[in-house]
Amino acid sequence: MKRYLYIVLLVFIAVACKEDKLDLYEASRPALNIAKGDFNPGEYPEAYSFNAYFLGVGAGDYVLHIPVRLSGVIDYDHDRYYEIAADADSSRNAVNGVHYTFSTEQVFRKGLYQDTIAVTIHVGALNTVDDYRIWLKLQPGETFDAGIPEYQYVVIDFMKNLNSQPAFWENNSKLAKIPYHPKKCEVFLEISGITDPDWTDAGGTIQLEYWINLCKQYFLENEIYDEETGNRIYFDL
Repeated sequence: MKRYLYIVLLVFIAVACKEDKLDLYEASRPALNIAKGDFNPGEYPEAYSFNAYFLGVGAGDYVLHIPVRLSGVIDYDHDRYYEIAADADSSRNAVNGVHYTFSTEQVFRKGLYQDTIAVTIHVGALNTVDDYRIWLKLQPGETFDAGIPEYQYVVIDFMKNLNSQPAFWENNSKLAKIPYHPKKCEVFLEISGITDPDWTDAGGTIQLEYWINLCKQYFLENEIYDEETGNRIYFDL
């Protein structure tokens, strides 16, 4: 009977560790993990992605706060320091100090089991052509060891263009029937005044139909051509 209870206890511990593998545990050497994705579904994103186009004309800096969790013993008396870096091979177009800024030395404040990394995106420095990516990773050092491999990095994708179809275009059945083009989206946003890339039509089909008709009229009255194909753009099928 004792042996049976011992086996059950081991199974319980194994399951608990798998589900809460970023939770606190006693360790002689603490480690850090970026809280994301499967750690707590619905609370932390797997990656970060945003379109600065929807921040509006003249938008300034945009700050991301990325949660970092402690594995180990909380230090209630002293701040502890650690380093982060952008992986050059996995990042794309984004230059530290130009398109974004973060401090390579970060502080994990005393008394906390979770703190954040601040990454500032300089929206004014982004062009309207490129897509940008920062592959942000933790750097183990004297204060913290490396934690769980899949939680040692996080991907940040950002842009300031309409090259990629925003979610709202696919989310609305009437728009989804119209082949996407960045210029079509630009005109639709100007006419509708929508600033949310995830906007959905909350039953206001008459309003949406009105905007679509205005867009159709705009492209009929203005000859606009696709720069790559040379074909004229219309706001219909």
